[in-house]
Amino acid sequence: MELRQLRYFLKATELLNFTEAAKQLYITQSTLSQQIKQLETELNVLLFDRIGKKVYLTEAGTEFLPFAKQTVFDADLGLQRIRDIQGINIGTLRIGITYSLSFGLAPIILKFMKEYPNIKLEVIYNTAMELLQMLKNRDLDFVLSFSMVVKEEQIEVTDLFDAPLCAIVHLRHPLAFQKNVSINDLKKYSLVLPSHGLSARSALDELLRDQEEKLDPHLEMNDANILLQLVETSLYMTVLSKTTIVGRKELKAIPILEQHNKMVASVLSLKDSYQKNSAKAFLDLYKKELSVPNALR
Repeated sequence: MELRQLRYFLKATELLNFTEAAKQLYITQSTLSQQIKQLETELNVLLFDRIGKKVYLTEAGTEFLPFAKQTVFDADLGLQRIRDIQGINIGTLRIGITYSLSFGLAPIILKFMKEYPNIKLEVIYNTAMELLQMLKNRDLDFVLSFSMVVKEEQIEVTDLFDAPLCAIVHLRHPLAFQKNVSINDLKKYSLVLPSHGLSARSALDELLRDQEEKLDPHLEMNDANILLQLVETSLYMTVLSKTTIVGRKELKAIPILEQHNKMVASVLSLKDSYQKNSAKAFLDLYKKELSVPNALR
């Protein structure tokens, strides 16, 4: 069994299409099929059912998948440790980030790429729950998210900064002059809210349960950027973290009075896992850029 064969197997399971998998691996389809066949022969099981041009994982393939992932992960990690010891700045850094923490990320990425031109960055935007699952599957090196309400034993959480839940309004909005707002204030105006499952919505739902209140939004959406565009061009109000309006001069974030526990932006990583030098460098840069006093005002 060769590491190369395991990589081919993982790509084939990801795409469930040998033609596309071969293209992404920069090999011929016949080479991919041959290597998968050799792996199946060694294991003495079929890993894929082949029906026409489509392939499906067999039960044996599904059982073998997590072991193949772990083997490839450990091999890559071992290589990265050697590179770190040698001071060689090459490899891939895979970062997961929630939509609400994407503010100010572009200049940080540009600085990192300029300083470490040989590090390949893979940045994935998704909900906190989806990213957490990717982290547990070892598909990400770390996640930038808000702290989890429910703690998980295998996840290490390192807090970065507070990010209070706020009503986000245009400067023309009737509430724009206020220093804070109440849940009752929110009920008086037209709302567009983030969908259930997003960090800000989870924090808002928890607050509403505590206050035994309900809100009736006109729109729910899982894209914070579009919500902010709607607020920028109308008198709608949304509820997001304060961090989302950095760089948006027409918007104001007004803290909500009743919240007792502020959302906290955090780094999520697997406990007892090796942290690459490239991950340390990116997080150092991220924290440095966000330590500027006016960055979150």
